[in-house]
Amino acid sequence: MNTNVIENALQNLLKPEFASVLDCRERISSWLTDDCIEENAKQEVIQLIEKKNLAELRDAFYRELEFGTGGLRGVIGAGNNRMNKYVVRRATQGLANYIRKQGPDAMRRGVAIAHDSRHFSDVYAKEAASVLAGNGVHAHLYKTLNTTPALSFAVRALKCISGICVTASHNPPQYNGFKVYWEDGAQIVPPVDTGILNEVFAVKSFSEAKSISFDDGMKNDLIHYISDDVLQNWYQAIQNLRLYPELQSGLKIVYTPLHGTGAPHAREVLRRWSFNDVFVVPEQEAPDGSFPTVKKPNPEEPEALKLAIAHAERLGADVVMATDPDSDRLALVVRDPKAAKGIFAHQALGDYVLLNGNQTGALMIDYVLDGYRTKGRLRPSHKIVKTIVTSELHARICARHGVDIFNTLTGFKWIASLVREWETQGKKDHEYLFGTEESFGYMPGAYVRDKDGIGALAQAAEMAAVLKTRAKTCCDRLVEIFADFGAWHESLINVDLVGEEGAARIGRMMNSMRNHPKTSFCGVPVARIFDYKLCTIQKRDGENFQLSTEKLTLPPSDVLQFELEDGSRISMRPSGTEPKIKFYVSVCTKGTDVVAAHSETLRRIQDLNAEVDAFVAGVK
Repeated sequence: MNTNVIENALQNLLKPEFASVLDCRERISSWLTDDCIEENAKQEVIQLIEKKNLAELRDAFYRELEFGTGGLRGVIGAGNNRMNKYVVRRATQGLANYIRKQGPDAMRRGVAIAHDSRHFSDVYAKEAASVLAGNGVHAHLYKTLNTTPALSFAVRALKCISGICVTASHNPPQYNGFKVYWEDGAQIVPPVDTGILNEVFAVKSFSEAKSISFDDGMKNDLIHYISDDVLQNWYQAIQNLRLYPELQSGLKIVYTPLHGTGAPHAREVLRRWSFNDVFVVPEQEAPDGSFPTVKKPNPEEPEALKLAIAHAERLGADVVMATDPDSDRLALVVRDPKAAKGIFAHQALGDYVLLNGNQTGALMIDYVLDGYRTKGRLRPSHKIVKTIVTSELHARICARHGVDIFNTLTGFKWIASLVREWETQGKKDHEYLFGTEESFGYMPGAYVRDKDGIGALAQAAEMAAVLKTRAKTCCDRLVEIFADFGAWHESLINVDLVGEEGAARIGRMMNSMRNHPKTSFCGVPVARIFDYKLCTIQKRDGENFQLSTEKLTLPPSDVLQFELEDGSRISMRPSGTEPKIKFYVSVCTKGTDVVAAHSETLRRIQDLNAEVDAFVAGVK
């Protein structure tokens, strides 16, 4: 690129009208003058300068794209705060430096790599492999796009030291990401995450990334394709979850991968579980990073499921299931016209009911524990794990079966970390059985150490099929659970706050509530405040709160949780993967009339949601 063009662009940044990006000038200058960055990536930035698109320019350069404790996630484009191959190379160099410090055996064991259907995912996967190879670290790639659980399984199956999955999960199409795993197949946790972060931060320029061509990596036996045997073994591990192999199911299933990685795996796994009446939504079956039929490929959102439900209505399907682009999340939708017009009308999509993550999690735990007990396989050593923002209904179900349940921080890396702790400490009386979190995530076995939407899909299908043989739906069973343990419901409030100011406002919200906590919600006093960042518990003492001598034992995390005197809970935390702050509201109402109790629960949820909305509006 002509040096005069670059110099003119940099001179423009000194003009008064560019004052809002003056503090970004050093990063912009480095980008435009770095020989390793190609001309088209420089031209994209120069056009922003020429068009005086200062908001976009600032957002692209006001910081380095944050390499969090799970990896990278951001908008695709040119700039330090964007997902592009240069940022991927630098992050991979940091990972390679950390692996090299572990010694030659770690370098030989290498890194497993998978990518989803998003724009440039295949490019970023190959760039990562090329950097690893350039550092003498072996890379093992799936030949074609693949799922997050398949990546987690491959790390363990191949005995790799680390893993990379190129995905932005369920984010909008303009995003991509780079998730880092360690040798147990889970996303990185302390102390490994800190070690890798330090190495990434130590790579000061894009040109420091050492890379060889992908072809040279293959020729030098440093880059390898993962054999199909690994996938076959993953399928078999899922097959081993089956509780009722004798079941002859007439369940009719509509499934959508939402343009992601799931279709071939869902088809194969369901076939192996003897589900033969399976319809994959044709308009959404092919991988496509533009996600043309949905605004956002998030199976938690009803909008993303409209096409699948329309097909289900025409076919008279019993259930609709959906996975997100990297197939780690699962949505379950149940045909039940009565429930859709009655107790679950607020979740109805025509004659179908979209179960939320807590409801599906409760049903799955109930199904697994009941199935193990029925088959004579349930042992005192079996354990269930959930996260701190997931429904306490799960604990009630476990207590009924005499099974211990454990809480972790939000994210399956913490569930997996607990499992690894049990294994390394040789705790024979702690046998992992099932794990869940509210955001449609389920880890149905220890064969993977992350959410597995494909394995959970097979289990959910068997659960629905078993209930069908008993002339029940999942909604029917949920009402029975409510009759036993109270009518529970949870809501999730997502407040999207993008960019630099959005991040600052999220910080102000957390600081405001931490420094001046609410003492009541909707007139109900707060009984206890759990501050997971400070690891403290405050208990109500009259009109004031006293610091408890009891301490929270989980690793520090920026989460505040309020337990009300009526048992309701309100939790708040910044998202670790998206530019948003999340509020979790949980209420239970007991009564002999389940419908009336559930109606009261929904009313209380609505009131608490309104109070949360008022708090959000009040913090500018």
